[in-house]
Amino acid sequence: MLNHSKQNRCTVQCDLKTYKEKMNSSLENLTDTKRSSGNQLCSLLKQVQTGNDITFAEFRAVCAFISSANAFFSVLAILGNLVIIAAFYRFESLRTPSNLLLLGLSFCDLFVGLVTQPLFVAETALVAANSGVACTLKDLYVIFLFLFSSASMLHVCLISVERSIAIVHPFKHHRFITKKKVLLVFLVFWISWALLTIFTRREHGGGLIGYSRMAFVIFSALVVLVINIRLWIEARRHSALIRLVENSVQSHSTSESSETRGVRATTQTARDTKAAKTVILIIGIMIFCNLPLIATFTARKFYNVRGRVATLLWFAANTIVLLTSALNPVIYFWRRREFRMTVRRMFGWQNAVGLQQ
Repeated sequence: MLNHSKQNRCTVQCDLKTYKEKMNSSLENLTDTKRSSGNQLCSLLKQVQTGNDITFAEFRAVCAFISSANAFFSVLAILGNLVIIAAFYRFESLRTPSNLLLLGLSFCDLFVGLVTQPLFVAETALVAANSGVACTLKDLYVIFLFLFSSASMLHVCLISVERSIAIVHPFKHHRFITKKKVLLVFLVFWISWALLTIFTRREHGGGLIGYSRMAFVIFSALVVLVINIRLWIEARRHSALIRLVENSVQSHSTSESSETRGVRATTQTARDTKAAKTVILIIGIMIFCNLPLIATFTARKFYNVRGRVATLLWFAANTIVLLTSALNPVIYFWRRREFRMTVRRMFGWQNAVGLQQ
């Protein structure tokens, strides 16, 4: 009997020991799970939760303002670029190879207003609500920002190259820059650009996308600067040659046809020069709007600037970048006379002539 009671006592002790070990293991697993779930939070939510430079109520108020502003700019971008696209659809005289490149830029800006900005509005609102869904939307936003916004810069580079060919090699321009070739370039460009964006995000994450965006801004600025300096030099040379020819014609002949040719050449040179200035204006605004984003990205990556204020500055910098999609249609309407006439005729503001439907 004594032996039997001792055996029962040993069995109970062993069971208690085993139970304690299982309980400790379960607690360790639970702790690891909580720790891993905390680590799964994106850096954006972490710095909002741990930051104490401003109160969370103040942070949410500024986020609400930024979300509202981006929603408003999104509507402006959609409406403005739809007007430009509708003008191309209705008036055949606008469907030149040069204007097709502007049409491609309008489509980029339209998709920014339709896709990228709504994602950013939702991300900002969810961060203010302290929701984990914001991390998923942040990834989608970064992808579409790189896909459409950076593509806009490359479209401006293509426009600069086309304008350079038109001024430096006008006869080759009419032979080689055709509608079919421009559409083929668009098709190849968008397929390769989409694949590059997906691969970059999948294999290397959002950090490389940020670095790539900085590289594209610098590359686009250099390309457009070099090309348009050359265009400015060529335009001045053409103007000097035209004046020389006009003086020569006036000294030997006063025929109306010679004067007409001189006026046409002068008008074309003025148009090319104005088109080059328009491209410089567009890329200048794009670079200026990207500078705050580059500054905040550099501060976050290299100087480890964190906190709620840094997050708000990051949101504000993205807002300025996305604003260019609403500004570009305004620039078209301001700088291009044919666009002004087309839009006025579409809305019945005046009887514009010289445009074919």
